[in-house]
Amino acid sequence: MSLQEKRLTEINILLRKTGFMTTVDIAKSLNVSSMTVRRDLKRLEEQGKITRIYGGAQSNSRTESTTNEKLQKNISEKKEIAKLLAKQVTNNSTIFLGAGTTLLMSVPLLLSKNLTFVTNSLPAFNEINKSKCRLFLTGGELHRNTEEFLGEKAENIFEGLNFDYALCSTNGICDNSVTTSTIPEGNIQNIAISHAKMSFIVADHTKLNHSDIITFRDLDKFDLLVTDPKVTPEDVKKYSKYIKIIH
Repeated sequence: MSLQEKRLTEINILLRKTGFMTTVDIAKSLNVSSMTVRRDLKRLEEQGKITRIYGGAQSNSRTESTTNEKLQKNISEKKEIAKLLAKQVTNNSTIFLGAGTTLLMSVPLLLSKNLTFVTNSLPAFNEINKSKCRLFLTGGELHRNTEEFLGEKAENIFEGLNFDYALCSTNGICDNSVTTSTIPEGNIQNIAISHAKMSFIVADHTKLNHSDIITFRDLDKFDLLVTDPKVTPEDVKKYSKYIKIIH
């Protein structure tokens, strides 16, 4: 096995474990230059094993469901959450609206509140754009499966912005860990939260006691968990140790 083949194997293993790594972090892990890593990432992408993202790469071994696929799951639960969430947002507020189908379903209910929206979700942007609400799209690199903008360019928009609410989503919550599938998905939500007075996390009952590969925030760092009426009393008791819950 050549040195490059050995590096390719090691990089592939690292990305499968972490979901995403920056070029700099990969270079440090392998004790090689960033230029060498960029060449290796290009080779792995040509082999279909990884996808290069601005500043790094993510593994293709874990393909997240598309937005359309997620929209077909737990529809009634997501609609209930959307109603509950909308009631928590006061009129004339400025909000960050993250990606995710539950948050997308809340858009029609939020539009009547005369809000200012900042979002990294392309489907949410398209829906909000039909209204007269003030609207900002983060820009950045489009992650096509989930139709959200991610990476450094998307994150830069938050400088100087202030939100009343950051409305966030997750792939799973287990104990005090709120998880997602890639580091950039978590990063953009954490940055938005740092600019917000309050942060809400939405998750239907099937996402409780489930975790994805990346923990991006502790549950008790959010102000409110909004879930659906099918949540069990046991889970309400369990997660109320960390956060206020409405269902």
